[in-house]
Amino acid sequence: MHVRSPLIVLLLLTLTPIACGPPGLNSEAEGPSETTTNADTSTAPTTISSTEATSADTETTTTTSDNLFVDSGEDGWWSNDCDPFAQDCPEGEKCVPYASTGRWWDDHKCVPVQGDQAAGEPCTYDGPVEATDDCDTNTACWQLEQADGEWTGVCHWFCEGDPEHPMCPEGTTCPLTSDGTIALCIWTCDPLLQDCADEHGCYWAGAEFMCVFTTQDIPIGGACGFLNDCEPGLLCADATVLPSCDGPNCCTPYCDLFGDAECDALPGTSCVPFFEDDMAPPGYEHVGVCITP
Repeated sequence: MHVRSPLIVLLLLTLTPIACGPPGLNSEAEGPSETTTNADTSTAPTTISSTEATSADTETTTTTSDNLFVDSGEDGWWSNDCDPFAQDCPEGEKCVPYASTGRWWDDHKCVPVQGDQAAGEPCTYDGPVEATDDCDTNTACWQLEQADGEWTGVCHWFCEGDPEHPMCPEGTTCPLTSDGTIALCIWTCDPLLQDCADEHGCYWAGAEFMCVFTTQDIPIGGACGFLNDCEPGLLCADATVLPSCDGPNCCTPYCDLFGDAECDALPGTSCVPFFEDDMAPPGYEHVGVCITP
């Protein structure tokens, strides 16, 4: 599937790992179905060039307050202690991503299953080095936050299938971030409905609209550096497609092509389709963005 060059820049993710709470905490009751979600970016808009831009499934970098990173690392770094798709750990254990060097999630290992929290339910996490949590055997704690030394998050299903053909339940996707180290099913969303859990926004993350932690809640027209710097409902777009911008990128609203399609909040812009004509993924035909016509 091909999509239009959307006149938009996609920027590096910041803060906690790419992950999200289920829209409105509307989690699936069962585990992964046979709904296939490919991780390549053939369905993603081509972006305007930028020194900061990158697609979310190639070299996405994610930082936390402890300066931990989700990075692509280097080929051959994995110890291959276990396969996150096969979940081939001994009984009573599960295969999870962890930070082998203490800096980023760059490998997998078997850890004991220590709880029974299911997908979509809150969880506690013992940090990226230990990587243990209180999620059940089918899920791992992601959508992580750290406060006062304590890590919390939400349980996410493991992707099924294989790296070439990852599978997740309907309403989720397997972005395979950090060179495939993080193989977890992430809830997708609608950028106009902003149907994510509290403290999250629906952002374009390179191949899908996904729920991601908000950071600075920068308003319309404000300069931004990362896609989730902006308030939910806004896109961090390249300054070249905006009438004015005090930095390389600024926040601009999404708009409804089938609704009022108004962009009055940012004078000098019009509602332009986010995807090329007839190339929008099902359910996203209505998505536009306010940029210069």
